[in-house]
Amino acid sequence: MTSMTATFHQVLQTALASRETVSIRRTLIEMLEREPSKSEIGAASKVARRIAESGDAVLISLLPDQAGADAYVPTARGSERRASNYLTVDEKIIKDLPCRVELATEKWDAVIDEGMRSTQKMIESNPLLSRFLPGWKAEPRAEERARLLAEAAGAS
Repeated sequence: MTSMTATFHQVLQTALASRETVSIRRTLIEMLEREPSKSEIGAASKVARRIAESGDAVLISLLPDQAGADAYVPTARGSERRASNYLTVDEKIIKDLPCRVELATEKWDAVIDEGMRSTQKMIESNPLLSRFLPGWKAEPRAEERARLLAEAAGAS
């Protein structure tokens, strides 16, 4: 008998093979044919983190209207504004929503950095956004890593 973790890993990998963006919770509901328990959601989230750490996908948090057809929309009051976790290999989503990336390996850094730069340009070019987000500065992951390495070398 396979473990729950192994089963969730297989189900999420299979779902990713057929779709570019996969809702973790919706995938569990489809597999279990019922609402998953908190422990099942926790186990699936750990599996999703491992998949993202391996570089197979990016773990992101999206609102239902950002996720498209695979969106998981909770039924509780006010929940349509609550973000859910997704695994994605869709570069367009990653580039459009760089601040929602929760976990990705270095393999995805260039895609995430490009999205952060385009978001920074969009904020700077829109007076309303720049007024609501004063001092917001996107620091691409590669540049942040280089800065942290330089600071660590300087401190040594």
